[in-house]
Amino acid sequence: MAQKLQKLNMGNILKRVGYITGQSRKITYYRPPIYARDSYGIETGVVDTDEILIPNVQAYMRNQVEKDYVLQRGGHNIIGAARVYLPNLTTLKNYPNFNQGNNILFNEIEGFDQLIDVDRVVYTVVTSSSTDWSFAEGASSGSVSTDGDEILTGTINTAAGLVTPTYDISGDSQNSLESNRFTIQIKASGAVALHNIKTYNGGSSAAYSATFANSTLTIPTESWLTIDYPFVSGTVTHPASTSSVYLSGTRYGVDITSGASFNYKDNLNLFSLSVSSSASGNKVYLRAAKYYKGIEWSVHSVNDYNDEYMVFDCVRTAGKRESRRRAY
Repeated sequence: MAQKLQKLNMGNILKRVGYITGQSRKITYYRPPIYARDSYGIETGVVDTDEILIPNVQAYMRNQVEKDYVLQRGGHNIIGAARVYLPNLTTLKNYPNFNQGNNILFNEIEGFDQLIDVDRVVYTVVTSSSTDWSFAEGASSGSVSTDGDEILTGTINTAAGLVTPTYDISGDSQNSLESNRFTIQIKASGAVALHNIKTYNGGSSAAYSATFANSTLTIPTESWLTIDYPFVSGTVTHPASTSSVYLSGTRYGVDITSGASFNYKDNLNLFSLSVSSSASGNKVYLRAAKYYKGIEWSVHSVNDYNDEYMVFDCVRTAGKRESRRRAY
């Protein structure tokens, strides 16, 4: 009697392949919010079901056409197609943010959900060195150190009010126009709350974009929290003015606002985040802080769906070329 082959452990395979090829990498899963309807069946501006935004999902990307430039009525757009491999649904639901015991909003990956990949990293905030890092409130509020590799440690010397570790990007000529998303990994020792994240173009107090604000998010101490959100400019309105952080399946809503004098065409100038601590001596750890250009893949069909892995056929959501974005 022939012996059955063991099932594939797709999660482990994706991790191992990730060490030897760039096609296995971390992506962000996104499902737009669902809006309530009025008595005529027309969607209102009231959110009935919150969005799902979960970064750090291991996937294998097999691109068929990554960039296909087309001229459409709406302008010059980029389209493409890809096949995305993910672990089976049971394995996926073992992850804290997908576990239905924690997150009742997720049941399965559906058509037109989005899988957001990294096209290219535009700028990496340096965390391997403490050079150009400081506390905006002065040296007495905290100190900054690094392991010399990838982790920056901010030691908070006060338990009164907000403190703001700030990185000076002004010596670099990086154009924020090239990026449309920002990601960072963060954890803490002790009770430390994250209040906001800001990017400054031009350096003035009003020249900021993508203020990612939530005063109730307590930073985890045991594992890294990955935050990934759209990097925007100008006057933002609903629903683009909100985003999410998911921690162990719980959603924390955040507001994205933009300063009055922010100029999207200017170079990046400062990066900062504001935290508060319950006691002096608590620490906040930062790594993998990157501005990047994302590719939004929309799920259009399921190619294979079994007890070992899932395969989705995806289409790249159209997006304007940078030259057109700059012009308009």
